[in-house]
Amino acid sequence: MNRADPAPTDVPSAAGRAAAARSGPVDRSLRKQLLSWLVLPLGALLVSSALLSYSVALRSAKVAYDRALLDPALSLAEHVRTVDGRLVLDLPKAALDVLRVDSLDRIYFSVTGPGGELIAGQPEMPPPPSVVPDSHREFRYGTVSGENVRIAALFLPNAEGRVVIQVAETMVKRNRLAREILFGETLPDLLVVGVAMFLVWFGVGRSLAPLDRLRAEIAERSAVDLRPLDASYAPDEVRPLVAALNDLLRDLHDALDAQQRFTANAAHQLRTPLAGLRTQVELALRQPAPPALVHSLTQLRNATVRASHLANQLLALSRAEPGGHRPDALREVDLRTIAQDAAALWVPRALLKDLDLGFELSSATLIGDARLLRDLIDNLIENAIRYTPDGGQITVRTEIADEQAVLTVEDNGPGIAAAERERVFQRFYRTPGTEGDGSGLGLAIVHEIVNAHGASVSVGTGVDGGAGRPGTRIVVRFAAAGSAPAPAGNGAAVAAA
Repeated sequence: MNRADPAPTDVPSAAGRAAAARSGPVDRSLRKQLLSWLVLPLGALLVSSALLSYSVALRSAKVAYDRALLDPALSLAEHVRTVDGRLVLDLPKAALDVLRVDSLDRIYFSVTGPGGELIAGQPEMPPPPSVVPDSHREFRYGTVSGENVRIAALFLPNAEGRVVIQVAETMVKRNRLAREILFGETLPDLLVVGVAMFLVWFGVGRSLAPLDRLRAEIAERSAVDLRPLDASYAPDEVRPLVAALNDLLRDLHDALDAQQRFTANAAHQLRTPLAGLRTQVELALRQPAPPALVHSLTQLRNATVRASHLANQLLALSRAEPGGHRPDALREVDLRTIAQDAAALWVPRALLKDLDLGFELSSATLIGDARLLRDLIDNLIENAIRYTPDGGQITVRTEIADEQAVLTVEDNGPGIAAAERERVFQRFYRTPGTEGDGSGLGLAIVHEIVNAHGASVSVGTGVDGGAGRPGTRIVVRFAAAGSAPAPAGNGAAVAAA
C-alpha cells in the first residue's frame, strides 16, 4: 500500500508570527466594516437630530406656556389699587375663581407688597425673588404644597414701593406635552433610522453580491480547476484583482502542465531501456556463471522489474491527473466487464502466492473512462496481492447499491490503521513498518481516478479479519449510469470507515 514519510507541514516563520502578534485580531469582514462605517455614523446622526428636534420643540412649547402663564399675572396687575394708603387687589371673588380654573392643572397666585406682606392670594406661595430682573418679569420652577410648579413673577413699580405678582401652575400639561413631543419627534426619527439602516444593509449586500459570486465560484472549484475566472460581472474596483488571479491561474496551469508532460515523457522514455535491460539480464541469467555473479544478476533483474513497475505507475498517474485524460473518453462502461478482463492478469499472480482471489461480479454501469477504471482496478488488486500474506483471501465485488455503481476490493491481510487511512492516498506515502517493495503510488493513482470521476473512496476493515489480521476493505462509489453524476474534478471524498 502507499507508504513513504509524510511531507513536512508548513510552519509560519518567526517574523510572520511576530507580525501577527503585533497586529492582533482584526475583523476582516468587508461587510461588517462597511456597515460599521455607514450605519453607526448614520444612526448617531439621526439620533442626534431627533434629540435636537425634541429639545427645540420642548423649548418652543415652554415659551408658549410661559407666555400663557404670564397673562393672568398681567390681568392681576391691572387690578392692584391703593385704597386709603393701602395696596389692595380690586378684583371680585368670582373673577378670582375664574382665574384659578384649569381643566388639568391647579393655579396658585400671590400679590405681595413692598415689605413682603401678602396682599392677596395663597400664603403657601414661595417668597418672590429679591433681585429684580431688567425685564421686570421672571420665570422659574418651584414647589407649592409639595407639588412642582412653574412660576411667572411680574414686578410692578408703585408709589408705595415694589409690588410682585406671582402666578404658579402645576406641570401636568407641560409634562404631557413633553411626552407627546418626545414620541412625536423620536418615533418618526427612529423609524427613519430603522429604514435607513435596512437600506444601507441591503445596499451593501447588493454591492457585495459580485464578490459573493466570485467567492462561490472559487469555492466550487477543485485544486486542479485552473480555468480563468469570469470578470464580466465584477465591479470595476474588483476587476484588477480578478485579472491578477487569472494571471496566477494561467501560470499555475502552465507549470502543472509542464510538470505532467515531463513525468509522462520521462516515464515513457524509461520503459524502453528498462525493458531492454531486463531482457539482457534475463539472458545473462540463463548462461553458466559463478554463484556470486548469479546473485548480482538476480538483484539487478529485481531492481529492473521495480523500476519498470514504477515507470508504468508514473504513466498511469499521468493519465489519471487532470489534463492527462480527455473528457470525450467518457463512455457508459460496466465495472463487471472491466473486472473480468483484469482477472486474466491477476489470477495467475495470486496463485503464485497461494492467494484465493475471488470475483463476485454483478452488472454496475457508469459513465467513465474505461482505461482509467482498468488502472484503478489493477492498482487495488495489485495492492491487495502485494500485502496479503501467502494463503490469504482477496475478494473483488461489483454491484449497484443506492443508485451507485460500487467497486469493493477486500482482503484479510494486515490492514491499515485508522489513523493512516486518509494518508495512504498521498503520493509515495508508506505506512511505517510495512514490509514489501511497493512504490507508494498505487492508492495515489486510485485517488486521482476517483477524483476524475467525481466518485468517493473509503477505507475500512475487512469482514473476515481477525485480531491479528484485521484485513482491508476499499470501497469506491460512482454515480450509476442514468443518475445525476457528481461533478468530476471536485476532489475525491476519502472516508475512513
